[in-house]
Amino acid sequence: MTEPGRGPAAYFHVDQLDWADDRASGTIPAEMLEEAARRGGGGRKHLATGESGFWSTWSTMPAGYTMPLHRHDDDEMVVVLDGGCTMAADGVTLEAHDSMVLPAGVVHGFTCGPTGMTLLTIARRAYRTELVEPASGAPAPPRR
Repeated sequence: MTEPGRGPAAYFHVDQLDWADDRASGTIPAEMLEEAARRGGGGRKHLATGESGFWSTWSTMPAGYTMPLHRHDDDEMVVVLDGGCTMAADGVTLEAHDSMVLPAGVVHGFTCGPTGMTLLTIARRAYRTELVEPASGAPAPPRR
């Protein structure tokens, strides 16, 4: 049963969705996109884009891809669907079906395992990604 004023259920079929144009959106730094391209690809598809207050993406990353240290301006929950990664900050390894919650502003990064990684990210609103310097946590200067 749907609460009054909340609307009907929303369904997202990953195979029927287009890949996000992250270069055009500006929500992910170009350096991150370029590294994924050098490693053989990767990308994401937008699922919920505000439906009932949820924002979510389905992402895939190639084997060995290192997501540089970064932070977001909103909380996020990440669920590993396939493959896995090792977190940069503390060496924790996540595998298929593991998850984590990252509060807004927490600096994090990871390296994908030998089969890459597919993950689901869920947030309470659309958020931006900011690269940070490894030692200080300060915003990284633009790369040329």
